[in-house]
Amino acid sequence: MRSALLLAATFLCGPVLGQAQTRSLTLEDYYRIETPGSPVISPDGRWVAFVRSSLVESENARQSEIWQAPADGSAPPTRLTHPSFNSTSPRWSPDGRLLAFTSPRGLPGEPATRPSVWFLRMDQPGEAFRIPGVDGTPVFSPDNQWIAITRPTAPPAQPERVATPFERRLAERFRGRAYDWMNYRFDGRGYLSDPRDPQATPPQELHLVPRAGGTARQLTLLGVNVLDAVWRPDGRALALVADSHQRDEYTYERADLWVVDLEGAIQRLTDDGFNHDEPAWSPDGRWIVFRRRMGLNQVIAAGQDRGAPVDLFRMPAGGGPMENLTANWDLLPGAPVVSPNGRLVYFSAGVRGATHLFRVPLEGGPVEQVTRGERRLSGLTFSARFDRMAYTAVDPTHPADVYTARLDGSDERRLSRLNNDLLSEVGLRPAERVSFASTGGIEVEGWVIMPASAGAGGAGGAGGAGRVPLILSIHGGPHGDYGYDFSFQFQLWAAQGYGVLYTNPRGSTGYGEQFLWGTWGGWGLRDSEDVLAGVDHVMGRYPVDPDRLGVAGYSYGGFLTNWLITHSTRFAAAASGAGISNWVSDYGTADIPRTKESEFLGPPWEERSGRLLMEQSPVMHAAAVVTPTLFVHGEFDLRVPIEQAEQMYVALKKRRVPALFVRYPESYHGGWTPWNTVHRYYQELKWWERWLGRRSATEP
Repeated sequence: MRSALLLAATFLCGPVLGQAQTRSLTLEDYYRIETPGSPVISPDGRWVAFVRSSLVESENARQSEIWQAPADGSAPPTRLTHPSFNSTSPRWSPDGRLLAFTSPRGLPGEPATRPSVWFLRMDQPGEAFRIPGVDGTPVFSPDNQWIAITRPTAPPAQPERVATPFERRLAERFRGRAYDWMNYRFDGRGYLSDPRDPQATPPQELHLVPRAGGTARQLTLLGVNVLDAVWRPDGRALALVADSHQRDEYTYERADLWVVDLEGAIQRLTDDGFNHDEPAWSPDGRWIVFRRRMGLNQVIAAGQDRGAPVDLFRMPAGGGPMENLTANWDLLPGAPVVSPNGRLVYFSAGVRGATHLFRVPLEGGPVEQVTRGERRLSGLTFSARFDRMAYTAVDPTHPADVYTARLDGSDERRLSRLNNDLLSEVGLRPAERVSFASTGGIEVEGWVIMPASAGAGGAGGAGGAGRVPLILSIHGGPHGDYGYDFSFQFQLWAAQGYGVLYTNPRGSTGYGEQFLWGTWGGWGLRDSEDVLAGVDHVMGRYPVDPDRLGVAGYSYGGFLTNWLITHSTRFAAAASGAGISNWVSDYGTADIPRTKESEFLGPPWEERSGRLLMEQSPVMHAAAVVTPTLFVHGEFDLRVPIEQAEQMYVALKKRRVPALFVRYPESYHGGWTPWNTVHRYYQELKWWERWLGRRSATEP
């Protein structure tokens, strides 16, 4: 079916290319970008609430508010929450009378607290209020009688030995840490309490609260975290996900499906070593649809040469045989939603740089792509009758906005225009899709953004205004992807006179299982061939200066940048962000050894995997580096600890290769503050200017 969403040229009715523009994008414009998120359409399909996020430069902070717009786009959005407090995670009650959200505000006369759940009455004006007993994300029952929540629930404490006065003084004076558990820290969270001990890390158990408020009644006693709770349509039970092996440090995720009734009687539906999540009920309550994949322990034990596929399954609500609904479909499905008539299962998925809506019959059959177009849709939610859906949409020259449409993508309405003022001032450059053959004839996809100084470019090669420097950018993952996104960073580089190439090499999502696992057992091999083939392809078709090539990436992209500069001399400059340089040291210092145990076939002390980890460590090949390289890294990074950049930086300096190391205190692997992000972009621009120059080769 060809959807109306295919008309990508008309879906954004704000400023477009070709209109008179007054200036180029600048780094300071970063603080003006606003982003929508979490769109939720009301049950009757008349309203859409969403999170509007902006940057407050003076406070080095992000501000998030809940806004609402009529679903037909007949009026501009209005703010629902007070701007003094961040507000996120809007959620409608089934009758549409309440809108829940999360905010750190306190009650009148009280200081702001940790994030808590607040409610707005949508059928009458009034202030936000709390419902007594609701202190977790609310999951409303279909009959509007109950609210399910999860909350930390520690078991009864065991009596402890009374410490002597000397022992108490000793403990008070100790400023270090002591632990005897393996998973003792995690990126973004820091050092962890004992995950094996339910007293130290209380499980998130499921509780029930009356809709009007009251004392929460505990439903589960699993001793591990309850996730993805969803009500049965009759309101008399909930399906949920819980990993009974959660407290076993030597078992990776293998969560199972459970059903619990309102009296706390619980039934386990799966126990097969696979990992299950995102359950959804059929409207008649007979079936549960969910995602399922082989558990990582099974993948490692089997010594597989690839990871496990993720599929959508259905099974009887009381347990029994499963049926794979997506066995003959080769992409990664998102969370399923069953249509009210019980015939179709809807879900989103990434496909060749885009993200769209798909569906499959509940009884089995072929998967069908519903929406199309060169953009990404995200946050899809549906009205109760399934006659309208809300989502955000983005493309390379338009930051995201909120939309509604019919389920087939027709009758699309744009609800927000968050960045129109900025877009009316600046000229953004289009991203052109390219496709090229890599080693073995495999097709690889990418995108090129050329600066205005490159002239017409295109297949003619040198083009109009002369050759320009080109920056190859590599995404994180490797199991992620580039595509039809808006990238401030790429547009900024183009505004400064640089061409930008970004590709999806083997290992990327959106191209099928074989392509996805193409880096298994050899990060840096086939993927480096793919990105270099992209450079060759672009150099033959666009006005690129071969002597002014740059390469950049973050996380996995930082690793592949490190790998390229140790295996190629064609790049005149590089910028490596949070990239691996030594897989052996990373195994013991990072928070996820799983990557090495699976994709590098084992730990460093085993012969085959140990040899592979060393061979694929860029620092072991540092003798070949000649490329001046900028290293940027967060000092709190626990996913790729900063010692990785330290090793690579010292190797380059020892070899007298120009290098600059910029360290960001109190910064994890992700979630950097606006100030640090802008500073990083500034350092990159200075580095490119120093080693690539931004003028075209024909300029004086």
